[in-house]
Order: sequence, then C-alpha cells, then structure tokens
Amino acid sequence: MRRVIAFFVLLLLACGGYAAAATLAPVQLQANPTRLNLVPHLAWFKDESTKLTREEVAARDDFTPLQENLSLGFTNAAVWLRFDLQAGPQAPAQWILEVANALLDDVRLYAPRADGSYVEHRSGEDLARAQWEIDYRNPSFYVQPQSPLVQRYYLRLWSRNAISTPIEIWQPQPFAAATRDEAFNYGIFYGIYALILIFHLFFLYWTRERLAGWYLGYVVLNCLGASMSAGYLQRQTGLSGEVSDAMLAIMLCLPLGISNTFTLMQLELSRVMPRFSRIYQRVTWGICIAAIFLALTVNYGAGVGPAQMATLVCIAILIPVGVWLAWRGHRPARFFLFAFGLFYVAVILRYGRNMGYLPPNVWTEYGIQIGSLVHMVVMSLGITGRYNQIKRDMLAAQAALNQSLEVQVAERTATLVAEIARREQQEIETRRALDVEVQARQQQHNFVAMVSHEFRTPLAIINTVTQQLARQLDAPREKSLQRCTNIRAATERMTGMMDEFLSADRVGTALQLHPGAFEVRQFMNALVAEWEGERLALQFNQLPASFVGDAALLRVAVRNLIANAIQHSPATAPIRITVQGVPDGGLAISVQDEGAGIPADEIPKLFQKYFRGRGAQGQPGAGLGLYLVESIAVLHGGAVHVESAVGRGSTVVLTLPGTQLVE
Repeated sequence: MRRVIAFFVLLLLACGGYAAAATLAPVQLQANPTRLNLVPHLAWFKDESTKLTREEVAARDDFTPLQENLSLGFTNAAVWLRFDLQAGPQAPAQWILEVANALLDDVRLYAPRADGSYVEHRSGEDLARAQWEIDYRNPSFYVQPQSPLVQRYYLRLWSRNAISTPIEIWQPQPFAAATRDEAFNYGIFYGIYALILIFHLFFLYWTRERLAGWYLGYVVLNCLGASMSAGYLQRQTGLSGEVSDAMLAIMLCLPLGISNTFTLMQLELSRVMPRFSRIYQRVTWGICIAAIFLALTVNYGAGVGPAQMATLVCIAILIPVGVWLAWRGHRPARFFLFAFGLFYVAVILRYGRNMGYLPPNVWTEYGIQIGSLVHMVVMSLGITGRYNQIKRDMLAAQAALNQSLEVQVAERTATLVAEIARREQQEIETRRALDVEVQARQQQHNFVAMVSHEFRTPLAIINTVTQQLARQLDAPREKSLQRCTNIRAATERMTGMMDEFLSADRVGTALQLHPGAFEVRQFMNALVAEWEGERLALQFNQLPASFVGDAALLRVAVRNLIANAIQHSPATAPIRITVQGVPDGGLAISVQDEGAGIPADEIPKLFQKYFRGRGAQGQPGAGLGLYLVESIAVLHGGAVHVESAVGRGSTVVLTLPGTQLVE
C-alpha cells in the first residue's frame, strides 16, 4: 500500500513539475547582467514539415521546455523556439540576440510590435551577408523590448548542417567588446595556423619528405574547415549557403582519408602491420569518397554524418592499435598516443555535439580548435624531430660506412702502395737492365761505326799509293820503295786495328781506356808518316818526357783530325799540326787547315753524331769523325773545340790533361 501511495505522489510531483516547466518565466532584462543565456526560458517545438507559419506555431500547445542548449544533430525539420522578454525600468532600450552557430542556413526571429503583430527578421547562410541585420559571423538580431510588458518572441531554425547552438542575449556594448576579443583570439589562432602552414611549406620544399606533404594537406583542410565552421571564411567571401555547405562537406569528409593516411605513415604501420594497414587505408578512402558523393548529391547530413561516425570508429580502432604497439615497444606509437590523444578527445566532443549526443558548451564549441592547434604544434615538432632523427641515423650510418670504407681503403691503399713499390722496383731494375742493354748496344754500334770509319783511312792510303805506282811505273826506285813502304804501313795499321779493336774481348768493352805511357814525339812522327807528301807540317813545343794515355784511341782521334783537314782543304794547301805541352804534363794538339771554313751556326753541332755540315754534302763520310774525337777526349778527361771562320780555314784543338783520366 505504501508503494502505491508513493507512486501517486511522485506522479503528482512530476505533473506539477511539468506544468511549472510549461509556463516558463520570462527573461528579465535589467542593467545587470549584460549577458543572459536564454536556455532556461526556452520552449521548443519540432516542425517536421517545415511548412508551419508563425501563427500556426503560436496556436500549438505542444511546446516542450528546453532543459539544456539546443543539440539535435542533423535533421531536415525546422525547429521553433519560444521565449518571453520583460524589460526592467533600468534596462537598456536595445539588446542583441545571438544564435551561436555560423552554419545555420535559415534563422528567423519573429519580434512583437506594439499593436500585437509580428515583424520577421532573417539571417543565416541562405541569406546574402549584405542583408544580415548585424555584420557578425553568427546570426544575430537587434531586440527592443517594451517595458514593462512581457513580450513573446519566436525563433525558427533550419539548416542542412547540424542544429546545435547556444542562444544568448547581450547588451550592445558588451557584445561589441566580446566580438573584438573573439576576433583577436581567432586572429592569434589563425596566425599560428599560418605559421604552421608556412613552416611546413618550406619544410616540404627543402626535405621532399612524403609525410610532410600529407601533413601539409591535412593542416590546410583543418585550417579551412575551422575557418568555415566559425563562419569567418563565409563572412569575408560572401559565399552562399549551398556553396559553403558543399565546400565544408568536402573539408569535413576529405580528412577521413588524408588524416588516416597521414596517421598510418606516422605510426609506420605498413612496416609492422602491412596487411592491416593496406586494408584499413582502402576502407577509409572508400568511405571518404562515398561520403563526399552523398554530401554533394543527396544532402549535407547524408555525407557528413556518416563521415563523422566513421571518424569516431577509426579513433576507436587506432587508439587500441597504438596502445598495443606502444606496449610492444614501437616508438612511433608512443608519439602517436601523445600527439593524437588530446585531438581525438576534442574530435569526439565536437562530433558528439554535431550528432546531438552532447550539448553545446565551451568544450564542445571550442575544444576542436584548441585540440587541433595543440595537435598541429606537437605534430610539427614531431615531424621535424622525426626528420632530424632520420637524418642523424643516416649520418651515423654514413659515418660508420665511411669509417669502414676508410679502413678498407687504408688496407687496400697499403696493399696497392706495396704493389706499386714492388712494380716500381721492378720497373727500375728493368730500366736499368734496359739502359745497360741500350748502352751496350750503343757502345757496340759506336765501336763498329768507329772501326768502319777508321778502316777507310788506310784503305784510302793504299788506294792512293797504288794509283801513283800505276801512273808512274818508271818512277825512281827510292820513291817506289817509299810508296811500297806506305802501303805496307797502311796494311800493318789495318792489321793492328783488327788485332786491337775487333778481338772478342775488345768488342765487349768498346771505347774503354787502356792507358799507358808513351813518347809523344815518336807517336806523332809515326802518325804523320802515314800520309805521303809534304803537306803536313808538324811542330813540337815543350813536350813532356812521356804522356800517359790510350795510344790506340788517341791515334784514332788525331788521324780523324788530320783526315778532316786534308778532306776539306785544297790539294796544295799545307796542314799545320802543333803539339804543345801544358804545365800539368798534358798536351794540346791543334790541326789547322786553309779550307773554306765552317759557318758559325754549324760549329755547335760539329760534335753531334752523324752531323754533316753544308760543306761536307756530296763528299764521303758518315758524320762520325769529330763525334769519335770528342768521345776519346772526354774519356781522357779532356776536351776538343773548333775555331773557324768562313773563307779563313779552321783550327781544331784537342786538349788532354796529364793526370785526369776517366776510368
């Protein structure tokens, strides 16, 4: 029985409460407070047909008291709100009614006149901004209540977007101050967004980091979406409601694909869960494209609503995945939970408000801006940190590789240096052997050339004397015997040269000194006697008692000088031979002729091998005579030089020191 009585008591209390709530108290406008929330004074009614007029709505008795801020989510119905105003004696004459949702498409305030009729005030995105009663991002109206009467107002809301909004009434001056502060705060908010965008533009330009590219698109969409959700972009551009709703639908649906792609890249999910990552990304992009298509072809709510629900589902999937990966020690997952945690909370609050599950308030209205801003800053730091870490890892790997390469290069360089040194040594030895071979061959060649050249002189003597004998068969017996003696001497000379220079042991050491002491006067007389006639004039001055040298080689040298003088002089011109002793025991042998002389430009070339001057052209010879003379002089530590002038003959001086012999 007690339970029955209690039930009826509660029923009566509820009915009494409803009756009390149905007759809501009017809003009392006074000098203070300057801002009032109308929610406690609002009753609402949902017009599913959207066709009812104010008069028809006023006649209805099914208005329901509004317990909290209006939050109906996406609906095609029109919402009617009813409230009463009563101005006190000290209240300002004019107030401002703000409907704090910039995305409402059709907002109409029906204000009473003094005669009981109503005037309609319009606002909302379907109305051109220039026709708005108050130039502000949210629909707002001037209200002028008449004191002390209680006046009833009606407010009609319709929108393709979610119908969720606080409704407040302000005094004009505090409203203006609040809008200035709000503009300043939003300016800071979008300024930070601009800095983040500029930073990531440059970061993307310099690094070509793929993650930075996706994140830049993500930031751009968030910035534009926040600007349109707050009504600033529409206010500045004057976009119509249909265009702004289509753009906003894209801005709200597209991040489903972009943000999930970016999130998967940040989590590096393709590395640890490749199959899940691939399927998840395809599904989210499929939902994203389908939601955009529905929003543009059916209506705003048909696309944006499922996209926001899908976003909540994605959050419900990614958070456990992140927790599981973080528990397994996956480093990117820890950063993901830190960077996305606050943002996901803000998204849940905002989507909950849009879907009608949460009432409009400071957290559901501005939490998304605060959360996204913090999220952007943290992610910017995270992306740059990730890039720097990758760069440090690459530099460390490069340093390790360089160090390994340096060790390998050092080892191979040492091996190469040793090999090069070995080959250089081989090359040096080979060059030395080649030089010895070339020198030996050259010496042999020079020796053979010298011997062949020297054979010509005695052969020439034999030929000349034989011709004389043939021409003068009746010559005196003494002259014929002398000529036979000259032939015999020339023959002996050739035999001596054969014995001296063509023996096997001499060929191997061609042009090497075999010094010995000999008497100079006897040596020169015997040499000159080889030539017949009185053309050779021999003179001696201050001769040493003896001279140490290689008599055989010196004989070759002096013979060449005499033969050259005879060859380049007129047949009757004398040849003067002077043998002069020098203080150190040496000799200076000069051979002077009266020939045509030698041009000055040819004198430096006379001792070059095979050189023959212009005056020797057409005459026999190989250009070896003076070359052999100089070679023999150098072997004795001496020298040879020529004094000549064209038309005045030539003098060749062979200087031989007495104590310096080249061994």
